[in-house]
Amino acid sequence: MENNILPFNLNGNDLSAIAMFNNGSITYTNSAFEKLYNPLKIGLKNKLRQLLFRLNSELMQSGKKVIKKNVEWIPNHEKIQIFVYLLNKSKSSKNSMLLVAAPKEPAGNLPFFNPGRSVDFDNSPKVKLSSAFSRLIGEDIHFKAVLFKAQKAAQSDYPILIKGESGTGKEILASTIHEAGRRRKKKFVDINCAAIPDQLIDSELFGYEKGAFTGALPGGRHGLFVEANHGTLFLDEIADASLPTQAKLLRVLNEGYFKRVGSMKNIEVDVRIISATNKDLLQMIEENHFRQDLIYRLNTITINLPPLRERYMDIPLLTNFFLGKHSKRMEQTLKFSGNCLEGLKSYHWPGNVRELKGVIDYMVTMATGSVITSNHFPDFLQHQKGVADEHTESQYFQFKDDNDSDLLSKAVQQAEKQIIKEVLQHAKNKSEAIKILGTSRRTFYSKLKLYNME
Repeated sequence: MENNILPFNLNGNDLSAIAMFNNGSITYTNSAFEKLYNPLKIGLKNKLRQLLFRLNSELMQSGKKVIKKNVEWIPNHEKIQIFVYLLNKSKSSKNSMLLVAAPKEPAGNLPFFNPGRSVDFDNSPKVKLSSAFSRLIGEDIHFKAVLFKAQKAAQSDYPILIKGESGTGKEILASTIHEAGRRRKKKFVDINCAAIPDQLIDSELFGYEKGAFTGALPGGRHGLFVEANHGTLFLDEIADASLPTQAKLLRVLNEGYFKRVGSMKNIEVDVRIISATNKDLLQMIEENHFRQDLIYRLNTITINLPPLRERYMDIPLLTNFFLGKHSKRMEQTLKFSGNCLEGLKSYHWPGNVRELKGVIDYMVTMATGSVITSNHFPDFLQHQKGVADEHTESQYFQFKDDNDSDLLSKAVQQAEKQIIKEVLQHAKNKSEAIKILGTSRRTFYSKLKLYNME
């Protein structure tokens, strides 16, 4: 659209815009918004809707049609200026039509705008993530909240239980907690309780004396508790530990010492315990498969890792991270098509980040050029119901060409008409109104004619 009466170009790269209609869903974001504040890089879905509802409600209470707001954009705390237009007032704030425009540069002090109070995009703590946690990829607000909680937990020595589906990154989070904690100069030792037979796990954890049993190592074995002394022991898949092993773990956690197989000597240890599971431990307690007293010692701090399908906005970040590794290894610049990313976002990812990495590895292998498209999806992903292809759109955002959007054109026209009306109310005459709007006389009068405002 040319000759907009707005103080910026909605179709150009100097503006970001969002429109909300009817049922409260975000129905449009233009390319400038995606490029400038990239909705794929922040947990936009719920918090942005909350913000739009708040702005809509504030506008309706003020009785104004247009306001200017100064906000802090999370997560990088950049101060930006947004312009909020109420385009179609309704009795219900949810049923009103709202357009939020955010120029790259402040548009200056326009007399018909009234600055309001600041609004934050989320309630995340204003503390920054340490270098250890900032390396974990994700900008989803729920994932960020997990990282802030984990960072706080890292400063203590209390046991931590990490809960999450398979492939969500529980071990990576555990090692990051260790790296950020006071025990970081000591060892981080891990064991997968599901991967070791019951008859061997005790000797792995607690060790044994030489000659303790047939087949024992000549020099005996220290055990992982001793190896992790003054450091961190990560018990992955803790739900798969047998009841006898659970009893021994409970004793160590309660008393701070244990006996090796074949020895009567108590061995004292000082170990920080982090455990993880993808199972419902409370249900296992009811079924007598897990000790209730042990869970009380393991879950002083519980951290729930969200599955990838609940932080789908992070998928492009993760895919580009994995792709960057391939590009570096292959010494070739690789990239995904936009609709390819949309397809990846619409899949439910039961295997979470681990599955996503495997799919990226496959697509890179199958690609014949530098651009990877949905044609390179593995077969199971191609046939998934609801997965976007090169002609479908996002579940939450419509990525259309601005010039083809009738919806945006109507929104712009309504916004222009309202702005002209506001300016004329404040300006002494039409000449001053033209100056305020920064447009030509010809464009100004053509807009008056278009909107029947002559």
